Amino acid sequence: MLLTKIEYAPPRHHSDYPFNLPWQADFHELILTRPVTILTGDNGSGKSTLLNAIAANYNAILMSGAALEDHPEYDNSRALARHLKLTWTYRTKAGFFFRADDFISFIRATRGRIKYAQTQLEHLAPQSLERLPYLNTLSAIKHLYQVDLDTLSHGQAFLALFRARLHANALYLLDEPESPLTPENQLSLLALIHTAVANGAQFIISTHSPILMAYPDAQLLALGDTLAPVHYDQINHITFLRNFLDDPQRFVYHLLND
Repeated sequence: MLLTKIEYAPPRHHSDYPFNLPWQADFHELILTRPVTILTGDNGSGKSTLLNAIAANYNAILMSGAALEDHPEYDNSRALARHLKLTWTYRTKAGFFFRADDFISFIRATRGRIKYAQTQLEHLAPQSLERLPYLNTLSAIKHLYQVDLDTLSHGQAFLALFRARLHANALYLLDEPESPLTPENQLSLLALIHTAVANGAQFIISTHSPILMAYPDAQLLALGDTLAPVHYDQINHITFLRNFLDDPQRFVYHLLND
């Protein structure tokens, strides 16, 4: 375990976001007891808000390699982060902070780098020394990901990125990493997470995925009126999904005919 405790000391006047979430009223500290912590809750419950603030507190590195402090969109996260205290077994900057939107931008930028390098090579003589920087770019990307990202689907590129970027003794903050993945590929992601955990990595994951929530021995936390431990079978999302899959037409009929 790298990160072991998160303490919260609210400001005196905190009626506005990001200090007005219901669970914050009774939240003082969170002890992290497992290598994988799962944050669950409805849209708007504050899962991403908490994850962003943890990332902002220690200026986590974004998946792109940029520092979080360089992004003004995290101003609210930094405001909340100033009221958090993180306790570490040992502090690390290894790992990254992931959001699904950032992944889309990252893949587009990486594919743009590939396309640009390929285009430049097409216009340079085969023996020209000017080709070297572009060849190095393509070689570095291929070496890191072991596949041609330019030929992969969105979900395939996502898994290739995680295969390449999950390392031992690193902290990963993942906000809805299931977004680009089919259920089968979510299981593949779960296997990658498990391998990284076996090598000393730690994960805090905000998710709506029943598959990721099923990670064995994960610390499951529900955000709502409180921030509290929850069993898998008690998660509202799981209960609803089971009822829907038992009789989807009943749900759809009442929805469309109400």
